[in-house]
Amino acid sequence: MNDPENSLRLKGLALRGLLLVLALIILSPVLRGDLARASSPETGQGELGLLVRNVKSGEGFSSDFVQTLGAPGTTGNRSKGSLVYRAPGLMILHYSDPPGQWLKLEGNRMALYVPQNRQVLLKTIKKHRIPETPAILLASIPDIAKWFFVRPEGSGTEKKGERISIVLIPRHPDPHLAQARLTLLKGEGILTDLLFMEQNGTHLSIHLKKFRILSHVPASDLEVSVPQGTTAAEVPGAF
Repeated sequence: MNDPENSLRLKGLALRGLLLVLALIILSPVLRGDLARASSPETGQGELGLLVRNVKSGEGFSSDFVQTLGAPGTTGNRSKGSLVYRAPGLMILHYSDPPGQWLKLEGNRMALYVPQNRQVLLKTIKKHRIPETPAILLASIPDIAKWFFVRPEGSGTEKKGERISIVLIPRHPDPHLAQARLTLLKGEGILTDLLFMEQNGTHLSIHLKKFRILSHVPASDLEVSVPQGTTAAEVPGAF
């Protein structure tokens, strides 16, 4: 993690997993149409539709998070902090561990502040087969139904407030993503966990705590700052 580009890649992978699913939830009218046709709250699609309506009822959302990124053969790297999202496509992650680090995503532009290097790393996220940011997904809505199968898991007998899972499977082989899994609270439209599984065996798990819909997101919640003397560097290439 001392190499700035490797640091950005790992954080970019983490954000990619988080934004992939949150973007799919927030911005896909094609998916929302499919969910409306499967409107029973007893189905995984119905639960995902409830989450969509919950998120769309406000200007954004906030949450604390605990993230574990585990490469094959390792115990994984753990980080935590808080995040805030404001539609359409602006997200800030403030890390308490590692302390002082933040990551800002605005459209397809990402900025990662690395305190130990006194540097902000800038990156333009390239478009892949799988949409990676809310902005990219928004521009690609007509194709969203071609990318994912939505498969509910569980017995179907879960009670309100119990956890249920929904699996997102790429319709066509993706060089990075094998599948992702969302965990929701049944009947409440609350997202609690995401498991993001890479083709190479890397697993990214994100646990969301205090997930809250915001009717208004103050501009102050979306501000970031860097100490005097901080440098900036553009990182080329794609994740």
